[in-house]
Amino acid sequence: MPHDATPTTKTADLSPTTTSRFPRLFLMSIVELPAYLGVVFIVHRYGRRWPIVGFQLLAGAGLIACVVELTDYGRGHNWINVATALTGKFGISGSYAVINLYGPELFPTKMRSTGVAICRVSEIIGQILVKIAAWLPPVLFGGLAILMSIPVVILPETRGRPLPETVEEIEKW
Repeated sequence: MPHDATPTTKTADLSPTTTSRFPRLFLMSIVELPAYLGVVFIVHRYGRRWPIVGFQLLAGAGLIACVVELTDYGRGHNWINVATALTGKFGISGSYAVINLYGPELFPTKMRSTGVAICRVSEIIGQILVKIAAWLPPVLFGGLAILMSIPVVILPETRGRPLPETVEEIEKW
């Protein structure tokens, strides 16, 4: 029986060829905890805009670095694959937490539910695109995470400000 096909019970074996996904799943789940807890303190201190930029850049760098797993250099360097995947997961978990707080604050009250619904539909479209190819999600979503962190810089900071009620209030913001 080839080595790749043998079942393993070692938790240290995190290679993509292992038949057990539980060690990876466990680490991917555990890395969300510090991301979500850290967001509480980071958002309180720095607002919403800059944490999104930082988390998006971290997620993009981690996801693009995951492509190393598909190259000859990535084979045999299991810790690189795991570290880059966990870095990307940490960044996207933190970013997702801040975006869920910040996104609805950017829409005026009368348009808030429609704006949030449009954002959720684009999220679902992204989840559908993940199924296309093995290498596409890290490159596509990593590149988009880095690219989309740039326009966030021009958005207004909402920390400590009343939420807008009308479009005119947003234009004055």
